[in-house]
Amino acid sequence: MAATVESAPPESLRERIRRTRGWRMALLLLSPYIVIQIIHQAAPGLFPDFLSKLGDFRFLPDWANEALLYLKDEELLGLFNFKDVTRTVSGWLEYPLDLSEQLLIKGGESFGIGPVPWVVFIVLFTAVGAMIGGWKLAVLAGACSLYLTVFNTFGFGAVPWVVLVGLFIVVGAKLGGPWLAALAGACSLYLAVFDTWEDSMITLSIVFVVAPLAALFGWAAGLAAAKARWFEALLVPVLNVMQSMPHFSYLLPISVFIGIGDEAGAIATIMFAIPPMARLTLLGLRSVPPEVREAGLMSGCTKWQMLWRVEMPAARPQFMVGINQVLMQCFGMTVLASFVGTRGLGLPLLNFLQSLKIGKALEFGVAIVLMAIMLDRLSQAAGARRPEHIDYSKSWLQRHPFWIAGAGVVVGGMVLTRITEHAQVLPKDWTVSTAPFWEEIVDWVQLNLKSPLGYFRDFMIVEVLFPMRDGFQALPWIGLLVLVAAVGWRFGGWRLAAIVATFVAYLAFSGFWIESMETLYLVVAALIVSVVIGVPIGIFASTTDRRYAAVQVVLDTFQVLPSFIYLIPVVMLFRVGPVAALTAIVIYATVPAVRYTMLGLRNVPDDMIEAAEMSGCTRTQVLRKVKFPMAFPEIMLGMNQVLLFGLLLVIISAFIGGIDGLGDDILLARTEQALVGEGIVAGFNVAVIGLTADQLITNYARQRKAQLGID
Repeated sequence: MAATVESAPPESLRERIRRTRGWRMALLLLSPYIVIQIIHQAAPGLFPDFLSKLGDFRFLPDWANEALLYLKDEELLGLFNFKDVTRTVSGWLEYPLDLSEQLLIKGGESFGIGPVPWVVFIVLFTAVGAMIGGWKLAVLAGACSLYLTVFNTFGFGAVPWVVLVGLFIVVGAKLGGPWLAALAGACSLYLAVFDTWEDSMITLSIVFVVAPLAALFGWAAGLAAAKARWFEALLVPVLNVMQSMPHFSYLLPISVFIGIGDEAGAIATIMFAIPPMARLTLLGLRSVPPEVREAGLMSGCTKWQMLWRVEMPAARPQFMVGINQVLMQCFGMTVLASFVGTRGLGLPLLNFLQSLKIGKALEFGVAIVLMAIMLDRLSQAAGARRPEHIDYSKSWLQRHPFWIAGAGVVVGGMVLTRITEHAQVLPKDWTVSTAPFWEEIVDWVQLNLKSPLGYFRDFMIVEVLFPMRDGFQALPWIGLLVLVAAVGWRFGGWRLAAIVATFVAYLAFSGFWIESMETLYLVVAALIVSVVIGVPIGIFASTTDRRYAAVQVVLDTFQVLPSFIYLIPVVMLFRVGPVAALTAIVIYATVPAVRYTMLGLRNVPDDMIEAAEMSGCTRTQVLRKVKFPMAFPEIMLGMNQVLLFGLLLVIISAFIGGIDGLGDDILLARTEQALVGEGIVAGFNVAVIGLTADQLITNYARQRKAQLGID
């Protein structure tokens, strides 16, 4: 007897409505924009022109230009000139910058600007030591800085390269064992062997000064925000804007009021690196468990004792992450500060890229990469250290082997410098260069891959990027405003709708609407490509611990690289143009797409996965119906980071040429001070685009997590 197959019951109207709810909501949000577009295309006479394009609406950039020139040249209240004040402040940095450079490069014989820098140097490092590890580390940092100044004062010259390489090895061994020692030694040795030592030490000397200052200012701002809610309400929006502004927006006003040189780059770097430290300080102090505070109160702590003996030690992990972020931000910005004449690794790299000497640019790029990796790994290892038990049954020498090793390195280096000058500065004849090899590779690529690369480049430009650019340029501002406001209302109510609508209105009336759309189209194109590449990699890496660990190492390496470095390989392949810029942005911005996908998928509760497997779901079904829906809010936060990363790099990519948009206006303002106001407005447009996306995506992710019951 044939078995009968029962047909599935018909879908009810309620189930059909529930199933199509997402599509109907999307259509509802898009409908005002679609109506406006139809009216604009079908009946242009019925649609006022000013609702589509505002024309040459440039009063805001003009006001900004006039305001900056007024501050630059006119006296305020007849008492002082703003430019004089800023240059006085920059003069304060001259002392520690000169001292740091003397210690690492020039030596003490030519140093003659008085005792003030020694005091500044010692006090600065003592304060940072107190902030990180209390009075013991403060005493240690002060003693070390005092020793360095005495070492320099008595004419021993700059710290020899053999001493510094040896000290990096000892510090690496102390913080992370033999592997970190080998990494630190290899990275620092590369700087000497490949003749990038002097430029590297100039960069390092600047970082040694600006990183402690940025950490101190950021810590103070975060502490004030943690103790006063009203100050937090003022500080957080400022931090949001500062972190959304492109790097060059910090450099433009600095170049007007301070000029060019190391001091200008140092001040811009300090400003750029303050926000992450402030945020993490606020997060650390706010996340101190209540029971820890209660224990402090029960033991009779005063407010100051509660801060320094209870809250600060409890928030130390966040502080150390903040210091790591400050260090990397300072290093990356110091490289980019070459655009305002700051010396170091960035300036020769900039010159080599401008002259298309790819071989030498690659050597300096590798030096920047290795130096960034070394500083990142050392600072991470320092932050991960925990208090150790001291065995006082051992002798002092047995308890402090690394101090003995460090002292041996210093004494041995001093002896070697007296015996041979090669230990002080590596002779040019002993250095090597791989620039000819890389130039041959570039020539081979251009000769043998010119046709396929050219076909790909032309196809992308003609068939993809230019039509996409034209479509974004044709967007009526009122249509985009209505669309963004509707999405904001859906995910955050009328308050969010008003905020994001105001952002779009600012873009429309800023005088840079077309330029903003030319920037946005390239970022959106990079976002699409990064998602297509990054999400599958994240899914693949999340399946096993081994894959996760391997991909995590790669992501960590890519994330510490200064953004400027990503231009080198794309210039080798595509020279200049929108395809080169798109490729650089994709390489840079794919990292958060992969990372957040892995994080979201691996954080799905195990009981949900087990329930799906017990109900008979295959691995693909578990991924598609359980893991991915639960991880989607986290993946969307990754898309937000992709967009923010793309906005930052699209401005830097304008340096290689061939693309239009806000980056061109910012770079033009770099060379003409009369246009600096326009450059600042253009930079603020970049921040507004990023803030708009951030508000929409984070509110959606928060709402979706609440619906799914995810913390």
